[in-house]
Parts: sequence; structure tokens; C-alpha cells
Amino acid sequence: MDINRRDFLAGAGAAAGMAAIAGASGALAADGSKAADAKASAAPSDVMTADAYAKATWSFMVPPEPVPDDQITQTKTHDIVIVGAGMAGMCCAVAAAEKGADVIVVTASSTAISRGGSNHAIGSKYQIEKGIEYNPELARKIVKSEQTAGTYLMDKKKWERWINHSAESIDWTIDLMEGRGLKCSLEPGFPDPDGIIDVPPASHNFYNDEQPFGALFGAPLEARAYADIFTEDYGGEIDYNTVAKYLVRDDDNTGRVSAVIAQDPDGAYVRYAANKAVVLATGDFSKDRDLMARYCPFAYKIFKDDITWDTVNYDTELAYDGLMPGDGQKMGLWVGAAWQKIEPCAPMINGGSAGPAHGVISNFWGLNMDIHGERYMNEVTNFAYGAMAKLMLPQQTAFAVWDTNYAYTQDEWEAFGCSVGYENGIMPSTPEELIAGWDANVEKGRVQGLGSASAYTEYYKADTIEELVEQMDGINKEQALATIKRYNEYAKNGLDEEYHVNPEVLYPIETGPFYATKSVGSTFLTVCGGLRTNEKMQVCEEDDTPIEGLYNTGIMTGDFYANSYNFVMPGQNLGAVCGTLSYLLGRDLAKL
Repeated sequence: MDINRRDFLAGAGAAAGMAAIAGASGALAADGSKAADAKASAAPSDVMTADAYAKATWSFMVPPEPVPDDQITQTKTHDIVIVGAGMAGMCCAVAAAEKGADVIVVTASSTAISRGGSNHAIGSKYQIEKGIEYNPELARKIVKSEQTAGTYLMDKKKWERWINHSAESIDWTIDLMEGRGLKCSLEPGFPDPDGIIDVPPASHNFYNDEQPFGALFGAPLEARAYADIFTEDYGGEIDYNTVAKYLVRDDDNTGRVSAVIAQDPDGAYVRYAANKAVVLATGDFSKDRDLMARYCPFAYKIFKDDITWDTVNYDTELAYDGLMPGDGQKMGLWVGAAWQKIEPCAPMINGGSAGPAHGVISNFWGLNMDIHGERYMNEVTNFAYGAMAKLMLPQQTAFAVWDTNYAYTQDEWEAFGCSVGYENGIMPSTPEELIAGWDANVEKGRVQGLGSASAYTEYYKADTIEELVEQMDGINKEQALATIKRYNEYAKNGLDEEYHVNPEVLYPIETGPFYATKSVGSTFLTVCGGLRTNEKMQVCEEDDTPIEGLYNTGIMTGDFYANSYNFVMPGQNLGAVCGTLSYLLGRDLAKL
């Protein structure tokens, strides 16, 4: 049945547990004002208090006016309606269609989209083929480390479903992708000398001859292969350029979610009626200022000036100025869904202090300093934790220093995306090739950060330490020289008395030419989480009661991550919520 604006608002109020501020009107904007265009006032009634905050209604809680029946030009009825043609939505659609389910996909994008490419899986046939020993029992330590990093503030039931079914899911995906001409690659793991964030090769990506770098650009290939399988092999329908506007929940917004109202490319409204299930798979909310300010304030405060808030491109892939506007999250809230239990939602931030072998799962094993010329951390960590440490620094600025001999501490240097066995042609670098890469960066001088007007890295080279430090703009040069000297003494003695870097990777800086970087700012890609979602991927109300007929998957799955997305299990997002859990959801829905 149709619902009116009163029913919408009732659902929104139930979801948030909030009403309008007493005696005031208008939604809260990101700056805490009562409306986006509200002017600051010194009146006591405008002072924010805990009570006023609890009673406030944010802009994203206010639903649109329902479309009158006479403006809905057609109704399409299927058993399952999936909203979103990203990796999660298309994986779910294929898994359901393969089992005979009647599925339609509605998407605002003009094609199937995704970004990145790494899919973490545990015990795949490809790992076994390559001699990689990794199974749920062997993964126990890293899983516990990850859940501890999230202070156990995540839904372990969803984690266990992923862990126990990831091999089945990725093996299924490998077969499907190979049938569409895509090859599988397995990226290197991260050998932590301390054994804390140690992980074997577990990130699978897919590539072809036209796009060999599957680790960064394989996900779009994978999503489009799913779309081709869905339409060509199973006769599925994908309505592109069709923007979902709101959900229909029966019985005065208290019953089953039975339909999606969407607007097609011609501006006409279409009702997508679902006999069994509506699945939301619309991506993140990093393009909505108020959702970010409310549910990811840490990242919002740091990156708000780098995000183009007023423009939304539903075809966005690997971009760093905000991705999606939270359409699914809002639609769920309007029909009474609760937000996930853990706040804030986990941002995906990376970009530590750029060093000689800086990659996605390896940070510089050497000397990092702040603007005062002082060390600030044990430098042996991955690039996401390195980025978090840098964001804590004055001016969010870090310096790294190393010498030529560092290149010869390994016979080969594997880079992000390099595959085990090197099938995709991305060979590891020799020490000489690594040095050539440093020199090329020095020639560039300054490299702008991804998607950020303020983030950048500068590269330096000199024949002596003194000449090198003289070039390093913005650092306390006297203190930096003293720090380097002290670090070299630690390295020669095999004991780091300050930050206790493992002696296995404690290398002196004494062989010229010498190199350095100045890194300012970090990179923000997306934000994880959203609607409260149980292990069956059902969207739930505030009391954890599932909303009949409404499901949720992909990065908008609530309570899968906490604190930050830290890349310790690289490829976890695509592998878990976008892959395995979406695959299982499709199979489960086909049984309804």
C-alpha cells in the first residue's frame, strides 16, 4: 500500500529516536545550525545542549514527499529487487539468479561499477595451487588481532560467516571470472617482523591484458563481468540511470517493505514491487555532508574541504573526493531502520610517511620524523596505521629519511599489486630499479596527493646527510640531524632505545646518496557502515527486530568494522561484505 508523508516521518522518528527541537523548526546542518542556511545567533535557545542534541532532527532524517499514484507511470514486479549495481549488488544478483530466483537490479549508475580490486579470502583453491597455507584455523591469530583493533565493537557473527565461507565464495567467483576472460592474481602478504599484523598472500584480484593492474583497477572488470553473466546467462534485467527515491513499507510504515519508487532516465516514476525482498546495495555516504558530520566526524573534520559535496557522479570508481551520497542509508532510515550500533563509522584512510618501499601493505622501515625533527612512532607498520599516526602530528606532516644501501637490504622488492608467481606481468623491482624509482620521484619534486588539494609529497636527494636535511622544508634541522645520528647509533647497536623497532629491520642511514620525503596529509577514499544489519543481512529496527522484506549488503553493512578500516587484512571489504556476504545473501534469498 502507499504511505503518506506522516507515515514517512513516523518511520524516521522511530529510527532516530528524535523529534524536532522544542520551539524550533528545520533540520540540523553539518555545522550544528538548525538549517543549512541558518545564521549564528547568540540567543540562549540556540545553544546546543545534550538534551537539544538528543531531540534534534538531522536533514537526512527528513524524507521526500511521496510521489502521487497518478505520477507513477508503470509497475515492475519481481521476487527480488536489488538497488545498486556495484560489486555487492551484482554479486548478490548473480548468486540469486544462478539458483533460479526472479531478480531485477535498479541502479543510478550507467554501468556496473566498483573500485579497487583486492578480495581477501581464506583457503581458496588458488592459494592452495600456489602453496599458500591459509585456512580459518591459521587465520585465527590475524582475525583476533583485527577484532582487537576494533575493540570487539563489531558483529562477530557476520565475521564468522565470511571466514567460514570465503573460500567457497572466491572459488565461485574465480570460475565465473575465468569464464568471462579474466585471470586471477594473488597479491603478496605482509611479513611483520613482530608477528602482530602478519598476513599471508590472501588478496585475490582479477585482470586482463588491457588492464593488468587488478589490485587497483580489477573491481570494475569484476562488477561488469557479473553484470554480463546476470543479463546474458540468466536473462536478468538491469535498469541503469534509474535513481531510487524511497521505499514503500506496508501497514502505515510498520509492515513489510514491498516496493521501491525510482525515477528513470526520462524523469518518469516507476514502482519496483518486490514479492520477497528488497536489497539495498547503494554504497557509502561520503558525499553527504550531514551524514559524514553525524556518523564519521573524525574524517569529516579532516577532509571536508577536499570533498566536492554538491556534485554526485553515480559512475564514480577510484576517486578521493567523496563517492556516494548515502541513498540507501537514508531510504532505510525513512522506513524505521536503525543506524548501526557503533559510532563513529569506520573511515578508509591511508597514506603514511612516504618512504623507499611505501606500498599499500608496507610502510617505510626506517626513520620517520615530525616537523620538530623528532621521531613519533615505531615505523614498522602498514600504510593505514602510518596514515593515522601522521594525522596526529603537527600540521599532519611527516618526514622520512633513508640511504642508498636500503635498496640492497632485499634482493627483490615486491610492490602493491605484484602477484605471487607474477602471472600478470608486474615483476618485483631489483635494488637498482628501486633506486631508479627514487630518482624519478626526486626529478618530479612534488607529487600531489590523491583527491586532496592540500595533501602532497616532496622528494629530496643529497650526497650528505647535512645537505639532505638542509633541503627538507619545514623541519627543525638541528634536531633532525641529532635524531638521525641517534637513530644510527641504535641501528649499529641493534637496539632502538626510543621506539623499539625490531632489530631485524633496523638499518643505519650512512651510505650516500641519501633520500628523504616530506608528506603532508593523507588520503580518504570511503566510509564503511550504515544501517543496522544482522548476520542474515536483514535490516533491523532499534530493538534489533528485522524489517520484513528489507536487506542490506556491501559497504553499507552496519557493524562490520569499528574504529577504522586499517588494511591489515587487505581486500577485506571487497572480499567480505561485497563478496562473500553478498554471495550468501543471494543464495539465501533464492530459497525464500
